[in-house]
Amino acid sequence: MVEAMTKVAAASEDAGTFLFGRSYNILRKIVDRAAIGMAVTGMDGVVVYTNNAFEREFMLDRSASASMLHGFFDPMDADVVSALSDVFAGRSESYEGEHLCRGRSGTMIWALIAVSVLKSEATGDPLYVIIQAGSIDRRKQVEHALAESESRWHFALEAARQGVWDHSARTGRMFYSPMWRIMRGISLDEVVDDDQEAWLQRVHPDDRDRIRPSVTRQNKGEQGYDILEYRERHRDGHYIWILSRGKPVEWDEDGNVLRTVGTDTDITHLKEIEARLAHAASHDSLTQLANRPSFQTSVETALAGPASSYLMFLDLDHFKPINDALGHAAGDHVLVEVARVLRQHILPKGAAARIGGDEFAVLLYHPDKTKVYEIAQTVSDAIRSITVGHLPVGDLPTFGVSVGIVSLSSGMDFGTALARADAACYAAKRAGRGRIVMLD
Repeated sequence: MVEAMTKVAAASEDAGTFLFGRSYNILRKIVDRAAIGMAVTGMDGVVVYTNNAFEREFMLDRSASASMLHGFFDPMDADVVSALSDVFAGRSESYEGEHLCRGRSGTMIWALIAVSVLKSEATGDPLYVIIQAGSIDRRKQVEHALAESESRWHFALEAARQGVWDHSARTGRMFYSPMWRIMRGISLDEVVDDDQEAWLQRVHPDDRDRIRPSVTRQNKGEQGYDILEYRERHRDGHYIWILSRGKPVEWDEDGNVLRTVGTDTDITHLKEIEARLAHAASHDSLTQLANRPSFQTSVETALAGPASSYLMFLDLDHFKPINDALGHAAGDHVLVEVARVLRQHILPKGAAARIGGDEFAVLLYHPDKTKVYEIAQTVSDAIRSITVGHLPVGDLPTFGVSVGIVSLSSGMDFGTALARADAACYAAKRAGRGRIVMLD
């Protein structure tokens, strides 16, 4: 009797009679009206039932012997073909994945599918395969567009050599982009200490105290603190200049910053250019001594200070014959050598400048005017010993330098001081050139 009932039950579960039965009308209505698409196939893959949601989203080959694997899934998608082949062959009972399926219009769309085997309650044998499928094509399009946008921005930032960082106040963790690491010589797989103090230890000591309060204010989202410039130690030991821009992008309900995102740019080459331009603006291009405007600033600083100081005016005697006899290259060589003499005997305690063609000026800090005179004499002797090739220019008739010296006082301005030193130099020339005259 039991065996007979089992056979009847099994017969009613044949794939060809998958009609839910009269007692299952309510269940069928529920399945038909479900939002998720459902299809039922026999173990041969032939579709025997689809609900309304499936019909709205997808298209199937309705020929009598067509398998679910034929035309519904992308034939080039080996993963889903292999997985469903295992299900239909009884080697697997379920599968989930995201795959391209044939949409209602005939084009391939992305779908999330879940596959499971329905077994006979009487025998335990597999009878049907239930396939649930829902379109995720719009989500995939959005994801693709987002990935494309992120890729575009990532490429643009990397191409512009902009390093990206992302700080989470919740976790205290930092994200660093590949370019952020590259500009610092840090390998892509190296673990970077996220602690702020650890980072500040890599910052140049001269910049550390300057930027520390600004970083704190930037983390709080205060206006005016979104740009920082500082030097940071590279992995090989030298320092690079960083221009860092950062702004909060997420806050909690109390207005506290939860997340800050920014970019770092290596501006070392710009700083080098700035330094060269600043040097060129304040120095003579031939001798690399200070030019007149820069020297004026030094003298005005000395006039405003308490230290005793002197101004020397130096004019080369009979410099023109050097150009005429040996050429302008030789004349330039002499000027460069005069600058070398001044750097050797005056700098760094004083200042020296080329203020005209063959005219130089020196600012010397010293309380003893006798010592100042001795220094001027040493400079004069050194200038006369300058050589061009193997020829001492001092061997040329009457070549030398006339020097005028004045003591600076608080009542002077730069023009007055320079005029008095020039007058002293002129007095030295009238006295026979190659002399030193010091005026009180």
